[in-house]
Formats: sequence, structure tokens, C-alpha cells
Amino acid sequence: MYDLYEARNSIYCYENTDILKNKLNIRDKEKLYNYERKIVLAKLYILRQKESTGQFDIHHFVGIHKFLFDEIYDFAGLFRSENIAKGNFRFAEWEYIEQELIKLLDKLKEENYLNNLSKEDLAKKLAYYMAELNVLHPFREGNGRAIREFIRELAYKNGYELDLTKTTPKDMLDACIESVVDTRKLEEILYKCLV
Repeated sequence: MYDLYEARNSIYCYENTDILKNKLNIRDKEKLYNYERKIVLAKLYILRQKESTGQFDIHHFVGIHKFLFDEIYDFAGLFRSENIAKGNFRFAEWEYIEQELIKLLDKLKEENYLNNLSKEDLAKKLAYYMAELNVLHPFREGNGRAIREFIRELAYKNGYELDLTKTTPKDMLDACIESVVDTRKLEEILYKCLV
């Protein structure tokens, strides 16, 4: 079911609701969820058909989000401008998102985009970057899907398919939540999903 982030009086939602403002002006949460899901699944399919995977810089990462959500939200490809939380966890303060994302992706570049690592070491590094991107949570909505696609493309660049059908959405979500303090479970899942 649709699970929005906690943000009181969000500038991204219709007044007095937790429904995100959207290009079709859908004000029913379930209808918006179903529409968004169909569009994003189609867009992910298109991305998986491409040979090129991009430069793995900030433009690449933001471009994935923009491509996935541009038909739905005006904020597609734009960093959020409010703080958000899920449960007891607060994601990165919005003011620091861009500079921290640049630092993280510069580190990825310094690590030669994880080139020539063993499968085990690649899974560990992918888990690290996935966890760091998740903590940043740069967008108001769609972070998980954009992050998973970025990590999938990074795995592909290194000669692997990331087959997430080898895990369950619940196990992936639990591992991502736990990865804030310990990435081992996420590493195990990614290792299993690297083909």
C-alpha cells in the first residue's frame, strides 16, 4: 500500500491531505498509487532495454528519477526542499542533499565505479552505496525505485545483472532499513541477486 513520508503540512501535498500533488490532479491515494506504479514499471522496462548506463554522476542519478517520474510529478528530478522521516528515522536534512550526493558519487568515481571487484566485494560496495543513497533520500517520492535502478545500472556496468526477483520486496525493505546501521543483510541479498 501507498506509504508516504511524514512531513507536516508538506508543500508537495494537496492542502490538508497526504496525497502528493500530481500532473493529473488525482486526489485519490489508491488511484495515484496504481497510476504511478504502471508508469514507473513501463519506464523501468525501457531503461533495462538500453545498452548505455551513463556516467554515474549527479546528472545520471537525477536523470533516472526525472525519467521515471516526469509524467507524474512536477518535482521529478528535483531535490526535495523539506525534511522527511519514516517512522522514527529522519532522512538527511534537505539543505545538505546536493553537496553530500556529489561527495558520494565522487567517491564512487575514485573507486573506478567498482570495476574489477569480486562478486562478494561488489555486493558489499553496492550495499554501501545503496545505503548511503537511501539515507540521503534526495527526492520527495520515488527514492527507492531511483536508487535500485542506479544500483542495477552500476552492477550492469560491472558485468552483472541485478535480478531482484531472487528476493522479496519485504526482505529488501527490511535490509535497506537495517543498512542504516549494518549493511550485512543488504550485502547478502545483493550477492544473491547478482547474476
